[in-house]
Amino acid sequence: MKRFSILALLVCALSLNACAQWYLFPGKKKQVDTTKVDSMRNYRPDSVAKQDTPAPLDSVVTEETPVVDSPYVLDMPSVIRIGLALPLQASAQKPSENFLDFYSGALLALRELGSVGLQAELQVYDTADSQGNVPQSLIDESDVLIGPVSYEDLELAAAQCSGKVLISPLEPKAAALAATSPVVQAPAGWSAQVDELVRWVREDLPIGEVLYVISDTTSLRPGGQSAYLLEQLRARGVRFENISSVEQLPKDKKQKIRVTVASELDNFNTAIVRGLGIEGARNGNIIFYGTARMRTNGISQTDLHSTEAHMALSYFIDYDDPAVRQFVLSYRSLFQGEPGSFAFQGYDTTHYFVTMCSKYGRQWYKKLDEYAEKGLQADFRFREEPARVNQAARRVVYRSDLTTERR
Repeated sequence: MKRFSILALLVCALSLNACAQWYLFPGKKKQVDTTKVDSMRNYRPDSVAKQDTPAPLDSVVTEETPVVDSPYVLDMPSVIRIGLALPLQASAQKPSENFLDFYSGALLALRELGSVGLQAELQVYDTADSQGNVPQSLIDESDVLIGPVSYEDLELAAAQCSGKVLISPLEPKAAALAATSPVVQAPAGWSAQVDELVRWVREDLPIGEVLYVISDTTSLRPGGQSAYLLEQLRARGVRFENISSVEQLPKDKKQKIRVTVASELDNFNTAIVRGLGIEGARNGNIIFYGTARMRTNGISQTDLHSTEAHMALSYFIDYDDPAVRQFVLSYRSLFQGEPGSFAFQGYDTTHYFVTMCSKYGRQWYKKLDEYAEKGLQADFRFREEPARVNQAARRVVYRSDLTTERR
């Protein structure tokens, strides 16, 4: 029988270190640069309440009058009730490190919002510690319901919704549910990355020059990422030339060569980026454009830096950002560990959607296209079409001096 997890039990488990899962954050959890730790310990941004000791967990519920700007008030709650449905595995011998990390990030978001007067109540439900659907009571009583996580659980829970929506916090495939079910897709998918990449290329490409697209013909199937890339390049009037290998690129070493890859084959992508990296290191004239797919499956970070890679990404953490530094400090102080990617995602998702509810009331999902927000790891920007699917992607440049810059 399903049950609600006790918050105190979960907090005791939060000392576990978090790690990432491949479907959302490829690769290992990024560690904070130890050379930056000392400067981060003394950092106190003016925009954040100055306190050496974090507030207790019961500060998630505040007693102050909310300080919100409500240009569109529809069924405005005095206390925002938040439901969090995650596979925490709290009663297992080894609870889920990832989702406890997500939960801890959500707590930090609510603590920050509470410090400026927002009143909220959080109810947590462990979907892994059960055999049935999300309880109807959790759906009915929540103004903001984050989860469940998997596509199957979201589909089942969506069938129980009446006048409510679910927020898909992690699963990229759940974007398909947003078109036909009461689901909001929080993570931006590959199509949003491609859209942002094409906009970027169009802005950068000098008049009279072309973008070289290295592709394998087997990947240009309708509906795939590669075919969509070519479709968007044509739609936006970007001049490009389709080639099949690095050897076909111009040999002029003085000319900047802008290139991208259109392929669904991991081995092909890895080989092409490696070839571009060699050319970039030798001549310094390659500018490579790519999406998150080009950061995984054996592609070398060195090759990305050698090609001055311009990447459109759904997730990127800038550890030089003052807000990120403050989050790291708060997490360390409260949970005695380092935040992983799931902690940042929990913070960003909770902060954005609870803020939406505070501004627009219980039917906040009708105003998604009215409010955008920049998070610590991910941004949120919705349009009327496609409905309820996040379209925000970040622009990141891999510099030749082995640093990264968010544009």
